Amino acid sequence: MYDLKLDAVITKLMILFSCNCVFLFIELIVMKIQPILQDKPPYQKFLYFLFIVFASLILINLLGLLIAIPFYGRSFADSFSGGYDFSDAITLSKLKYLQIVNQFAMFIVPVLLFAMFSGNSISGYLKLNTKAAPVSLLLAAGVIIAGLPLLNCITQWNAGMSFPKAFSGIEHWMRTSETLNDNLTTAFLGTTSAWGFVVNLLMMSILPAIGEELFFRGVVQRVFAEWFRNIHVAVIVTAFIFSAIHFQFFGFVPRFLLGMFLGYVFYWTGSLWAPIMVHFINNGLAVCVAFLAARGLVNQNYNTFGSSDNVWVIVLSTLTISGMMLLLYKFRRNNKALV
Repeated sequence: MYDLKLDAVITKLMILFSCNCVFLFIELIVMKIQPILQDKPPYQKFLYFLFIVFASLILINLLGLLIAIPFYGRSFADSFSGGYDFSDAITLSKLKYLQIVNQFAMFIVPVLLFAMFSGNSISGYLKLNTKAAPVSLLLAAGVIIAGLPLLNCITQWNAGMSFPKAFSGIEHWMRTSETLNDNLTTAFLGTTSAWGFVVNLLMMSILPAIGEELFFRGVVQRVFAEWFRNIHVAVIVTAFIFSAIHFQFFGFVPRFLLGMFLGYVFYWTGSLWAPIMVHFINNGLAVCVAFLAARGLVNQNYNTFGSSDNVWVIVLSTLTISGMMLLLYKFRRNNKALV
């Protein structure tokens, strides 16, 4: 029962928070901000972007905290003083809200601000006004689904990696951090209510798909492509940062490969909606499987969904996604604007 009540509170908070963000952007648009970064060299654009991200993290999180006080009281952070108790419903509710606020603070708000400063049109700069060909979208979605056995195989290999004894302290810290992240994700996904599922879909699928693609492919990859004058270097470096920023070291390789695929999907289609869709499918599958498992409808773990110990299934997965990616490359658009 508490799931429904607390997730309803989170929804009310999100409505208030989103309305405040929208009003702020309307004020900025009315001010008619000039694209002062349009002609700056790439390295300066990147430094300005980092500054905007840093400022946004402070201001938007402060705004989120102020909005939360009437609901949780002034002692908002008291639940975290003795560490995280993921079995406590109130603590979990606060963490969900903070997760949503951070998505806006780090990935969405600074990107929209940067796009306003960098071009005459936000949608034009971020390639949100370009439609991807339906066949490209189908192929990109097919790669994510057909690639599950191969990706899970790589994930298991990455998770089993061990460091030399000289770095045992670092490995212990990494595994502790990984366990904390896994426990938090499991706690988030443990809901059995339909409303809790909707909140999880928003928090762990929709917002990350939009926010992280705006951030990494919409801005970082584009600035790096302009900086390095090489789209392949830009895709690889962006994918590295994309994987590293999640701080899940024993899942670094599969996330890095996913980041590369998302980068090439953006480059080949010329539309940011394509990697957003792929990202949403990837995260959404995990949320759906976890919800069905929590309800006892499937006997699957969201971490291992689609995995197989059969080597021929993994080989077939590899061949299938290779063929789909070749077709995706064949139907690519001429995207000189992204280089």
